[in-house]
Amino acid sequence: MVLELSSRTASKSSSEWTPTSDAQEKGVGEGVAVESDSTEQMQVAGQAKRTGSSLGAFLNLVCVVVGTGSLSLPKTFEQSGWIGILLLVVCGGIGAFTGVLVVRCLNMMDEHQGRSFNQIGQAAFGLWGRLVVYALHLVYVVGVVGDYIILAGQSFDQIARDGGHDIGEGAWKVICALAMWLACVSLKQMSEAAVLSLLGFSTSMAAVLIGIAQALKHPYTADTATHHAATHQAANGSGVAIALATISFSFCAVVVMPAVEASMRRPKRWNAVVGSAMGTVTSVYLIVGIIGYWAFGDQTKAPFFDNLPQDAATTAARVLISLHVIFAAPIMATSFALEIESALGITREQRGRWMELALRVLLRTVFFALMTGVALGIPYFGDVMALVGAFSTSLLLCVVPVACYLRLRGWSRVSWLCRIICIAVAAVGAYACVLGAKGAIEDLRDDIVHDSK
Repeated sequence: MVLELSSRTASKSSSEWTPTSDAQEKGVGEGVAVESDSTEQMQVAGQAKRTGSSLGAFLNLVCVVVGTGSLSLPKTFEQSGWIGILLLVVCGGIGAFTGVLVVRCLNMMDEHQGRSFNQIGQAAFGLWGRLVVYALHLVYVVGVVGDYIILAGQSFDQIARDGGHDIGEGAWKVICALAMWLACVSLKQMSEAAVLSLLGFSTSMAAVLIGIAQALKHPYTADTATHHAATHQAANGSGVAIALATISFSFCAVVVMPAVEASMRRPKRWNAVVGSAMGTVTSVYLIVGIIGYWAFGDQTKAPFFDNLPQDAATTAARVLISLHVIFAAPIMATSFALEIESALGITREQRGRWMELALRVLLRTVFFALMTGVALGIPYFGDVMALVGAFSTSLLLCVVPVACYLRLRGWSRVSWLCRIICIAVAAVGAYACVLGAKGAIEDLRDDIVHDSK
């Protein structure tokens, strides 16, 4: 990845770096790795033991990111034009870059501070830094999981109505939220999510393959006098900001990365894991975005499956992607819940077995009640994804990791090339946040007004 700025650092793992000696402060501003095969040295008191595999970490990251993000990409290309290909590649690189930065921040912190995303804000900027990161993290998780509930509920509701069984979209959203909640309260640590990750990865890949096949087989055609043939454009300047915000949403796994990395038996493989995960996600997104936009052009709708003929294959894809988000949502929610529980001292060592279980269930129940409320109140899938992406994801993906890294590492101790990259990444995030949020709010308002007529 772009962080490997010289031959001295390219072969070293950032997840083993610690600024404890002058020798480790040499190099190109990125530190020199400390080679160790012992995972015990990476274990932080009070946190779960490292029992997860590198493959499990890879699946966790891909499962959290790849599913619903792919459903919005053809529409994103419609907003931006073919330049969306470049935006995708850039955001994929940013996802891997900031993933490495996050773990380097963790390794620069005092081991007693814990290894969580919110603690990075505390270490870099004090209490206010932690509160800001907490707020952004909360908005992101509630928005994303709420969005997952919306997607799953709408999909199952349409399938049921097509089969002559109408119990209401709201009822399906509650059912899906209950399934997610049950999986979430059963997870005590991220290493236990391997089965959910594998199921989520498998269902999302199957749904994507069906969607691609359907788009190739049934592209949009001007079949009546009232419809024109699908058209394409190279670039649409007015749509780039909101497209960038949506794409950043589709790559933001940074908030779960500390929990995923903390579960790995071999944390020195982190760079390879995050690089391969973001590379896999980027490849899938490129295939879906290019084929979807080619097939439907300016007639593209979001989610992607709304463009396809509503036959048995599309129904199967809807079921698979709905199952995917039911598997993925508990992983996202658990990563945040673990940070809150750690801050509140909700552990078996501190509370005892039964009290820890009771408090964990209570906290996560309240959490999912809030998320379900979001899902029931805002049923606009594409607009919600863009707004959440613009407001919180752009900052979490691009700005927060860069700001915290430069603060902890020190501006003068970072190489000039790394400074340029960090500034560029932060600028992308700020641009997507401001202009993307404006466009997303306008689109959401227009849809609400249209539906109320």
